[in-house]
Amino acid sequence: MLTLYTAIGTLKFVKNTNEKSTPMVLNNHQEFGLCDHELILWSCLAFQILQIHELESAYNVRLKNSGRPDGLTFSHYLNRLLLRGLIAKGEGVTGVDALYQLLGKLHILPVHETFSTRLFTYIQLYVEGKIKPGDFGKYLRKEKNTPIEETVLKLTKAVPLTTAELVTCVDQKKVPKREEDILTQLYDGTEDTYLTLADQAQILHIQYPVLQAVGNLYLNKQISFQRF
Repeated sequence: MLTLYTAIGTLKFVKNTNEKSTPMVLNNHQEFGLCDHELILWSCLAFQILQIHELESAYNVRLKNSGRPDGLTFSHYLNRLLLRGLIAKGEGVTGVDALYQLLGKLHILPVHETFSTRLFTYIQLYVEGKIKPGDFGKYLRKEKNTPIEETVLKLTKAVPLTTAELVTCVDQKKVPKREEDILTQLYDGTEDTYLTLADQAQILHIQYPVLQAVGNLYLNKQISFQRF
């Protein structure tokens, strides 16, 4: 069984009354404060999709480089972020199944400030010693999207969709332009939701091209995930 993890929400820093910046994750219009160790763990998964051993290794490296004390166990902070809905996980027998379990029920939001996001990532990787100054242009260059990736971006910029709804849109050649179009075009019955739609799409195994496009856009920092 393969298990994959990724981060939910977007990070921002809020100044308190003492002018000290507090890290917050914004998800579904709610703000969640993070302690130092939670921030390190969450940031390991920002625009990343990792297995548990990869995540723990990345966390230990960043924790050591930060100079902070060890704190509680890695599993404690991971379980706390999972419980608060700031990290998602998906399990499956194959990589495709695990990836769909991870992403199928998550809402997709386009990232508008892609240059600043790429710049932040470059600085972070440079500080960690993973890249050289000569790689600056490579990491700031915008990736060229495939036609299916452009379709995904176009749809998610028009209306808020989950990965499962995107799969259905592309499979049925539907193009909802308003939120109310999602209900009339994608759902057959009043009892259907994006959760049941996700289960149906997985059973039919029609998700791979869109799933691959969503994964690529996320790794290229062009979209983020929210949990509603």
